[in-house]
Amino acid sequence: MWTYSQAVLADQVTLKSTSSPIELIGELKSFDNEVYVIETDLGVLEVDARTVTCSGSACPSIINLASEFTILGNQTVINNLLVPLLESYSYSLDADIETAIETTTRSSIKITANDGQEFARISVRPQAEPDLPSTLKITSGTPGDLSKNANNANKLPIAADALVAVTSGINPVKSISLNTLHSVLSGSIINWKEVGGPDAKINVYLPKKSSDLSKVANELGFDFSNAIDAERFEDLETLSKTAANDPYGLGFTSFANRRTAKALPILESCGAYMRPNAFNISSGNYPTTFYYYLEAMPETLPIFAREFLDYIGEAQAKSMIDRQGYPSLSIHENSLDNQGNRIVHALLNDASLAKNPDFNSMLLTLNGARQLSTVLRFDETGVRLNPQSSVVLKALISELLLGNYADQTLIITGFTDSKRSAAESKRISKSSATIVSNLIKNADSDALFSDLRVEVIGYGSASPIACEDTPEGVNANNRVEIWVKDSL
Repeated sequence: MWTYSQAVLADQVTLKSTSSPIELIGELKSFDNEVYVIETDLGVLEVDARTVTCSGSACPSIINLASEFTILGNQTVINNLLVPLLESYSYSLDADIETAIETTTRSSIKITANDGQEFARISVRPQAEPDLPSTLKITSGTPGDLSKNANNANKLPIAADALVAVTSGINPVKSISLNTLHSVLSGSIINWKEVGGPDAKINVYLPKKSSDLSKVANELGFDFSNAIDAERFEDLETLSKTAANDPYGLGFTSFANRRTAKALPILESCGAYMRPNAFNISSGNYPTTFYYYLEAMPETLPIFAREFLDYIGEAQAKSMIDRQGYPSLSIHENSLDNQGNRIVHALLNDASLAKNPDFNSMLLTLNGARQLSTVLRFDETGVRLNPQSSVVLKALISELLLGNYADQTLIITGFTDSKRSAAESKRISKSSATIVSNLIKNADSDALFSDLRVEVIGYGSASPIACEDTPEGVNANNRVEIWVKDSL
């Protein structure tokens, strides 16, 4: 046994580890029901109260060490996203989780270790209530919300999602444009024949006007005000199931809640085609992408809540988020073989690309490579990454620090819109890719990337992924992509 001791004092305590023979003896300076602060000859130490027993006359009287806090937000999102994350985290602690349903919008969660010690007591509520302890709040918002809160360290993006149009699997319509979708949802288009379907009325299914999803939809420019005949749903899963069972139904829901309904790809007049899948959503390429955020209210949270926030950034938590159907902010992969639509779109917009040496060089370079969902875009300065890009770049750097892709060549490719000359586009795209390359290199303080093979290339406007008839489309095409390829 290793024991640290000092001269006996009146307010001296002995803290003994519950999992090892280590003991610490020192003067108790403070205790907040979570952490002992003791002064020893080694200095002032902070010790997690859950990991030790305390003996000595100065030991505080402890009734319960359970962290008590409240989680606020939509019950469906909490049940489908946060509760599985809490379960996963609890199992990593060898603890059990017990959920008690109080009402349709209120529940409680208790997390208990195998030895009977309570780790946490959590109240789940749709909104704040008087006399409830510190809280975590889950909210949803657009990429613009993240930009507005870029300096708010308490607002943590944890998952992506997207607004999607869903239909029955037997509905003949295979895709829809954003303009057409806007017209259907606003009540301007009411018959399927105007969308390429049968001569039948479109039965529209929408979320409740007061729902978080309706708020996000409004922020993304969707107007439901004239959809008088639409049926409204409190529960998004029920909405999706209803649309899936109605040959003439069109629902507007979230990707994570689409269930068995067919989610329609977005097809624009210029040929841009975007499937609603985890890769396109997590990369931010899908035009109706939004995010879920976990916000700490206030900053001083109980220790279990703080540790849970740390856990959400780990690979195990991100894997759980993906399994729940919410695209996580971890790295997803997609090969060029699955992106033939971007090649077709580029050629439809500029047939001369077929003879363009840069375009053919791009195909040769990316053939056999896999694109990572780390798609990066810059703010209005053109030299700083926007907030969501900063988040996904950190995820890539974490993967690189773990040695992933160490035996691969990292291909950093820049792209622009078509508003400039070919020479200017190529210069700007190469410059953007170089900035990203430097950010990655500058994160390597321990020289762990010394053997990393990196190529930096600018392809200008050779590979658009969106139509440029809106500012959003132009912004989508100005990007830096990360690809990995087996090194020869």
